[in-house]
Amino acid sequence: MATDTTTTTTPTPKTGTPPTLARTGAGAGHIAVAVAHWAGGHTIGAEEITRRIVKARAEAHAAAVAEHGRQARAAHKRAQRLRRRAELNGGLVAADQTALVAADHEAARHDAAISALGEFAVPMLDPGQVRHWRRRVVAVRCVALTLPVGAVVAGSWLWSGTVFLFSVVGGVAACLARGDKPFELTVRPIPAELIAATPLVLPTVAADVVDAVEPIAVDTGAWREELRLYVEHAVAHADLDGLTGVHVADLLAGLQSSARHLGQTSKTFPSVLRDAGIPVQVVKVRGVGALGVRYDKLGEALGHQPRLPSHLVPDLTDDDVHDDHQEPGEYHSPAHRAAAG
Repeated sequence: MATDTTTTTTPTPKTGTPPTLARTGAGAGHIAVAVAHWAGGHTIGAEEITRRIVKARAEAHAAAVAEHGRQARAAHKRAQRLRRRAELNGGLVAADQTALVAADHEAARHDAAISALGEFAVPMLDPGQVRHWRRRVVAVRCVALTLPVGAVVAGSWLWSGTVFLFSVVGGVAACLARGDKPFELTVRPIPAELIAATPLVLPTVAADVVDAVEPIAVDTGAWREELRLYVEHAVAHADLDGLTGVHVADLLAGLQSSARHLGQTSKTFPSVLRDAGIPVQVVKVRGVGALGVRYDKLGEALGHQPRLPSHLVPDLTDDDVHDDHQEPGEYHSPAHRAAAG
């Protein structure tokens, strides 16, 4: 029997995409990816953005210092000129005296501004600030991409349709020339001029460097004890004068005279007193009714009657008013004696 050795060859299927069209499509894809990479701001690293932010702030700080310095020098010159005029003429007229005071005030104001600005310190930026700057870059670049497209559409609409035709042909030619050669999508290095402008910004932070964190102030309640003691002394002293209590406004005035509770007013201070456990109600003192602290109510809150330290207790040995029922070592206030009598 004869053996059939005939081999059947399977024909290779032909692709439906011509090589030229496939090359053009691949080039268009690579160009689109590169444009998206650029428009998304991915060519700029976080370090470059940090340096740009620091550079902008340093330049703004230097400009502010220079402007205040210029205005301060001008104000000092005006003041010196007016003082020389006063020495030569034996004084100044009213208008020049006003101008001298204004010049001194302006010079002092600009000198204080320069002192407040001080030396520029490199800020510590958080990721949110870097993201915000990157979004600004993305917005600017996306707007820049819309300009050529808008120019082509406007030229085709207002001038001739050949503008659109030439634009399409140019784009296809660029895609065909690029072909199957992808772009290298990397983060560009930091420009040398940016590094020179911000030499204090370190490129990396060592892992063993721990930022110094300022301790958070903890409310220990010391201010409450101090306020309660002050109010106790003030109310006890008022009781010696036969008054039923002290108005809130008078308590606040006494505190602010010693540079305490300067940010409070007579409307906000009652809440501070209540936070310290001091009862506040309407008190009639010398015929005037207003919010205040009563002697008896304060005693209930403190758990004892308000009292003064020994060095603040007045000498009552010559007082004409005596209490026959007063025990030795016991002190009754004038208000108490008036109520008892």
